[in-house]
Amino acid sequence: MKKLLFSIFLISAGLTVNAQNPTFSPSTFTAEDQVTLTVDLTGTGMAGAAQAYIWIFSNPDLPGGADGITNGSWGNSSAAAEMTNVGTNKWSFTFTGTTMFGQSPAQLKSFGFLAKKKDGSSQSPDYKPFFFDPLVFVPTMLRIFPAKVGSDDVVTMNFDRAYGVSVNEQRMTPVTATVTMFDETGAQVGSPLNVTVRSTASTIWSASYIPSISFTPGAGHKLAKFKYKFNGTLLDPSGATITVSSSETEIIFTTMQ
Repeated sequence: MKKLLFSIFLISAGLTVNAQNPTFSPSTFTAEDQVTLTVDLTGTGMAGAAQAYIWIFSNPDLPGGADGITNGSWGNSSAAAEMTNVGTNKWSFTFTGTTMFGQSPAQLKSFGFLAKKKDGSSQSPDYKPFFFDPLVFVPTMLRIFPAKVGSDDVVTMNFDRAYGVSVNEQRMTPVTATVTMFDETGAQVGSPLNVTVRSTASTIWSASYIPSISFTPGAGHKLAKFKYKFNGTLLDPSGATITVSSSETEIIFTTMQ
């Protein structure tokens, strides 16, 4: 009986050694952050596989779950679901929750995934649940929506006068927003774009554009980041109308999986 119990213990210990928990970079993330997961499939049905494809889903065991847009079908995973080999039986995959599941941060509580062969003939166990950190809204003078954007997204730039730092920013009535685009080498793309703003609250003005429609990078290059500022008018001490601008901020595009 003791030998049997000892054998069971050794088997259990071996399974514990082989069972590797996925790791994440960054270690904590919201549904709007890009995250890279890495998993060791040693000891699973995917050990030794030449290729691995992720099958990912939101809110496992909760209402309102959705399959990842990259999944494809169980018998034919899409090319976008292919994982990257980073070592023996180790695979990684990068995604952003809101983009992957087509759900808002408020809808996304957690996610799970498994790794499989393209045709579904082998798979790992389910890994779940992993929780998204809640979004903490910190009001600032300049901010964009959504907080993480790609070059093909509709980008809404916001100016909140209530959080202006300088006197001009606190008194300015915005009229336009100026966008300056850059490629991955840091070179400016085209001429700055001036976008008409609209008032969206008593102290907030907004302007929207789609980067890839408004700017075309040079051959072999891609849009990497942009800077923006708001321009407007105010009355000087003599009552004359003068033109002023806010400070400028930089936004780096997120590479969507």
